[in-house]
Amino acid sequence: MSGESEKTHLPVAGASLEPRGYYLGIAFHPPIRLERKKGYEFAAALADYVDPSNVTVEDHAWVFSQPIPGSPRSRLQVSVSPSQLKIDAEFPRQAKEWFEDRQTAILHKFVDFFSPTLILQSAAMIRGVLPIDGDARTFLAQRVMNVRGEYFAPFGRPIHMIGLTLGFPPFRVDSPGGVRVEDSLVQVKVESLVEDPSKLFLEALGEWPQPLKCDDEGLAKVVRRQDEVSTYVEKRLTEFLKRAAQGDAEVG
Repeated sequence: MSGESEKTHLPVAGASLEPRGYYLGIAFHPPIRLERKKGYEFAAALADYVDPSNVTVEDHAWVFSQPIPGSPRSRLQVSVSPSQLKIDAEFPRQAKEWFEDRQTAILHKFVDFFSPTLILQSAAMIRGVLPIDGDARTFLAQRVMNVRGEYFAPFGRPIHMIGLTLGFPPFRVDSPGGVRVEDSLVQVKVESLVEDPSKLFLEALGEWPQPLKCDDEGLAKVVRRQDEVSTYVEKRLTEFLKRAAQGDAEVG
């Protein structure tokens, strides 16, 4: 006999994360004026990395984007506001290193073009999906949250999506073994994928409020943020899900 009852409702053994998006952003000082002419000049400066024909230049924001190989929704986008620069890759198919190379080049082009003196703060995000042998909602409710199905009865409706969000502040721990410092704020989301509940949607956002100089060293540090967030997903978040799948109550 085969069917739903034979599903484990656990992450598929040996499956790897399928990337759904990468994000890198900085807040900079001093602010810039978003003049229309300057926006088109900057679009031309980005021509090696972003299609200069797909440009939106407005008084409050500039957006430069282009499709990338993958799905119809796959794209690379650069957004500029008076005090922020954001670089997004949505539904990517290329390796993460491909985007890191472009993030590095775009950041350097921006600094050369506008000459900001300080990076006030930076952020990086990764999104991805992980296959479940069965239903991700069942895995999250029963294994991760330890909530039985009858608890949802008061809603009187089937559950379309379920998830949880965890936030972790910066901290410093002094111990006989040394000092451990985590200088970033981290927010993690684990949800059933809305369009396909046989998959988990994972998102990790890291934010670093410490200022950096707008020099080569500072920019290299910003680009490494993407690796730090990816490592957080691959190690800490994966270990969290592994413990939940094994029924381990001690998640530290």
